[in-house]
Amino acid sequence: MIFLETSQIDEVVNLLNEGKIVAFPTETVYGLGVLATKKEYFDELVRVKKRDPNKPFTLMISSLKQVEDILYVSDFARKIIDKFSPGPLTIILKAKENIPSYLDLNTGFVGIRIPNSEFILKVIDKINKPLLVPSANPANLTPAKNDSEAYSYFKDEISAIVKGKSLSNTPSTVIKIDKENVIMLREGNIKLDEILEATR
Repeated sequence: MIFLETSQIDEVVNLLNEGKIVAFPTETVYGLGVLATKKEYFDELVRVKKRDPNKPFTLMISSLKQVEDILYVSDFARKIIDKFSPGPLTIILKAKENIPSYLDLNTGFVGIRIPNSEFILKVIDKINKPLLVPSANPANLTPAKNDSEAYSYFKDEISAIVKGKSLSNTPSTVIKIDKENVIMLREGNIKLDEILEATR
């Protein structure tokens, strides 16, 4: 396990492209990132997190182009994304029929988030593929808020930790969009009233 600076974007990109897990700061809490392109990467993330394999991971993206071939992004959803992204909002959208089953776990829906972090947006732009990114903590423990907390949780379980600290310490708001219905699943710093206002 190595520590990296946020300036070492190429090193982070190389590790992720090799299927390695990297912890990094975001504007919410620390995240654990791995490429979303193979089930073996999903399985390793489940193992490291000690997490229920029937609980899906959010896809972290830098642009909608990275998910439009696997998710339906309606004009209604796009209004909300345009208003609150990049930012601390995870939006669960309907999956297309061709999606790999490890991404939607046969629920028909997948969450996406565009983080408000210049560093991780540059990383995802360079990779040009979505990442699976849960919070950096073993299941049922408090998410890490800085590199030392991430290290205490994972030590040699992951390949690298990007040094820094998260900004708000509050996990993202999570909503599900089904047609033109907005369902609040977890309220963070973005409130339901603000989201509904953006759709009017």
